[in-house]
Amino acid sequence: MSLVNLYIIPHGDELIDLPDKESVTMRNYIAEIAGNDDSDVIVILSPHGMTIKDHTAVINTEYFRAETKLVNKKLDFLCSNERKLTEEIIEKFPEFCLDVRFSTYSGELSVFPLDFGSSIPLYFFNQRKIVMIGQPRINDRAKLVDFGKSLFHIVKNYPKKVSIILSADQAHTHSAKGPYGYSEDADKYEKILVNAIKNNSLDPIYTIDQEIVNRGKPDSFWNMLILKGIMDESGIKIIIDYHYVAVYFGMLLAHSVTEK
Repeated sequence: MSLVNLYIIPHGDELIDLPDKESVTMRNYIAEIAGNDDSDVIVILSPHGMTIKDHTAVINTEYFRAETKLVNKKLDFLCSNERKLTEEIIEKFPEFCLDVRFSTYSGELSVFPLDFGSSIPLYFFNQRKIVMIGQPRINDRAKLVDFGKSLFHIVKNYPKKVSIILSADQAHTHSAKGPYGYSEDADKYEKILVNAIKNNSLDPIYTIDQEIVNRGKPDSFWNMLILKGIMDESGIKIIIDYHYVAVYFGMLLAHSVTEK
């Protein structure tokens, strides 16, 4: 089959708790694109999953369990692993992808916890098998782009329809009211990313000054470099559905489009 959908999806609690009009609007957009998704498998890369120095964690348990406690709701659901695709990703990029297991290889005890960066985006999709990858936070930008290119080719040749979610919130220093303080680089980072998406090239993210990233504190940066690899190799374009700042951090939703 092929890669059928490519998404940037935020994971703020606000998407479930809905404290304001902006969060309701974002929730509605996510629900709409998720409702139209007809993939058999979802690959999700989360910045809040397992992080391993100099590598990326590909979780190889039989199941995943979401137990995410929010203000007004608890997300509690079980997902199955698309083991064939999971193990193919590990095998095709062995120098970078580590096979992560927990308790047992198979059976009811082979369960890995879903972090909120995974459970919140997945909550909007009808249940299906998933592949869970921890966003690698490495300094090698070229390696992240290469991983995105390799991931695209693996998914492209997989015999089922696959969607990829880059779970990502944007800069976290938009307001002194937030836990990380204020930096003008938060706005700089988001403007660079938004313009890059609109121009269908994430090259400006690849070349961005590292100090803007450090001071803006996005959790999206590394996933955006992986996305660059996917887009560069596939020719896929993405468009922004909605973007706003939730007090101190940015949330942006985007999805791939097919040219007619």
